[in-house]
Amino acid sequence: MSSNFRKTNLAACVLAASLMTGTAAYAEQAAKTPSTTRPAAVHYAAGLNETAADPALSAPLRIAAVGDSLTAGYENGLAENAVPYGYADRVYEQALYHGAAEFKNFGVLGLKSEGLRKWLEAAQSGTGATADDIQPGISKYRFAPETLAKSAELRMTLEQADLIVMTIGGNDFLPLFDEIKQRVMSPDDIQAWIDTMLESYKQSLEGALTAALGINPGAQLVFADQYLPVPKPSTLNKAITDEQYAVLQGAVKKLRELDEAVAANFRTQGYKVTTVDVSEPFMGKELAYTSILQGDIHPKQAGYEQMGKAFAKGIWGEYRELAPLPADVPLNIVINGGALSGSNKPILKNDTTFLPMRDIANALKAQLAWDAKTKTATIQANNKVVAFTIGAKTMKVDGIPVPLETPPYLQQNGKNSFTYLPLAALSRGLGYQVVYRKPLQAAFINS
Repeated sequence: MSSNFRKTNLAACVLAASLMTGTAAYAEQAAKTPSTTRPAAVHYAAGLNETAADPALSAPLRIAAVGDSLTAGYENGLAENAVPYGYADRVYEQALYHGAAEFKNFGVLGLKSEGLRKWLEAAQSGTGATADDIQPGISKYRFAPETLAKSAELRMTLEQADLIVMTIGGNDFLPLFDEIKQRVMSPDDIQAWIDTMLESYKQSLEGALTAALGINPGAQLVFADQYLPVPKPSTLNKAITDEQYAVLQGAVKKLRELDEAVAANFRTQGYKVTTVDVSEPFMGKELAYTSILQGDIHPKQAGYEQMGKAFAKGIWGEYRELAPLPADVPLNIVINGGALSGSNKPILKNDTTFLPMRDIANALKAQLAWDAKTKTATIQANNKVVAFTIGAKTMKVDGIPVPLETPPYLQQNGKNSFTYLPLAALSRGLGYQVVYRKPLQAAFINS
């Protein structure tokens, strides 16, 4: 989405937004031979150290997101260097409830379906391509040209992906705004313009899917239908008539049918390609789910959450949410999909999260031994043995010393004392993946 369009007025946005990209999803994890090399997991690092992919971990679900500004997670007013939080990020978080996962996002603001096709074809062929080769004149906002130049990295990520999620198409329909500015368009004029664009979109979409599946035919590919961020004509929305609104609604339905037909055709060829409907969740809630009143058609966080739910329910049949975090608890802990329970809360100390020894051992289904004389806890799980000694600046993993930034300690609670162990160090020592998600204030630990 160009910066110029984001500054247009409400009437312009309402008309130009006739078919803004929505969400998609249905996916089963593809049964693939694990690659010998894997991209590092993309994590937030706050309170827990960032963890890259560990060869000792069981094969993670590798997720690649590719597409336009909705894939990138853009929302109105997002600063140039701010970290987005969109539907694809929520797909990653939902994956972590089901096991180890890795995630890489290739969302590009302003990308059109033809640009996506050219980008994926460049990745498939292995030829170097510049942003001008892929989509001339694309906005430089949020590093779009630099991202488009990474076709080799995109190919590597797609080759290793189990699940590919995609949104594309909204930017194809923005020229409708220019048409409406230049001349009065009747509902028939708008319908004819949309029908022409739908055919162009279909050809580009099919080419993009063909290229992506040419890189990785075994991946589950999930792409978006379209949502309509335009509210019904009212005192707040006088930019369109009832007749024009009916045409726009019909266009959303027609595009969904087109998307489903394209996906079905790929399935007949043996590929795992599916779409998911988000037009219905947005319908009637456009003002709550988008920033259209501020002149921007992108989702608010509430809208991205709806998109994430659509993906998750299509992929896993559910969308999980954490219980509200108590004021005196620094973060939620999710171990192998289940929330950590116990009478003693996690403690954040020197930017390191500590958990009670017995609570975490029980959650990990690990064997625990305590040597009171040496004040050493030994935990065995996942064919690993990790030993901690109170106050020691090293732990032992299968007998080998490993440095600790913050040693384990005894925490007094009334007349009792409890052994607290560093969560990330223990989990890594046992060969588990640890991911901290700042938006959720949660640490996910998966074997």
